[in-house]
Amino acid sequence: MIFSAASKNKGKDLSILIALGGNALNVDDTQGGISLKEEFFIARQAMKNIVDLVSDGYERIIITHGNGPQVGRIFLQQELTKEAFPRQTTLDVCVADTQGRIGYIIQNVFNNECRSRGLDKFAYSLITQVLVDVQDHAFNDPTKPIGAFYSEKEAAELSCKYGWVMKSQAKKGMRRVVPSPIPLDVIEKQMFKQMLASNMIAIVGGGGGIPVVRRESGELEGVEAVIDKDRTSALLANAVGIDVFIILTESDYVYLDYGKITEKKIENITVDELVKHHEQGQFPAGSMGPKVEAVISFIQGGGTHAIIASLFHLKEALAGKSGTHILKE
Repeated sequence: MIFSAASKNKGKDLSILIALGGNALNVDDTQGGISLKEEFFIARQAMKNIVDLVSDGYERIIITHGNGPQVGRIFLQQELTKEAFPRQTTLDVCVADTQGRIGYIIQNVFNNECRSRGLDKFAYSLITQVLVDVQDHAFNDPTKPIGAFYSEKEAAELSCKYGWVMKSQAKKGMRRVVPSPIPLDVIEKQMFKQMLASNMIAIVGGGGGIPVVRRESGELEGVEAVIDKDRTSALLANAVGIDVFIILTESDYVYLDYGKITEKKIENITVDELVKHHEQGQFPAGSMGPKVEAVISFIQGGGTHAIIASLFHLKEALAGKSGTHILKE
């Protein structure tokens, strides 16, 4: 029997963290991308599913989002124009730029959708810094994909020209990868906890957060990296005491033997069982792997219920009718 979050907790008292995948804005991964007008339209369609929850009485919601294509394009634009405009923006500042851009779009369409339904509810987007270790081995082994997909020939040319590290991504093509250190702490977590307690909708942790390290003086300093959004979301969910952690992606379920004749969807599973499947290599690093690792981290960190589901079946997933539900036991 699939666990129903709504049946175990009082509806409007349930706290939810929703981690939006790339399909939330459906940003085209080609170099051309989509227009700004299309981004707003697609985001509006995505936010309707979250506003549905607000209509049903769920008020304690935190929204996080990715930024892979966007941050990659900003950095590419800098490289392509560096002859005329010397590069001044580092990767951490690029992440901050995308937090502002995407946060604004989500906040705008969420608030407009609430207004159109007569709901007196608003979302607030906040810049988020995330602490990492300057000695993290990730700085010597880049793995986080950003930007567009390229052919092997294009990737080789970019690698030679800019010194980028390029890796194949789930049979979709080659993509630039950058350091992705493990998130250790969310600097603004107390603010987000207060917002949650006040039934405010918060849009935070964009792109996994701005990566910062703490120097001996105690000051924070940005570093060149991109943190995995789902890892940061799990960390934040534990830090603020979230009841249900939901990762929304393109798939309705997590699958065993994905793409094989023996493919089987997972509807309900304990974290120990999921760990065993992950150790057996069921979830590739370039696709479902990071999401599975994030929900495992959340449950092992004190959480009791996580869901991986499709953005467009969010309401059904929360009711226990769709998605893969990961339980403590």
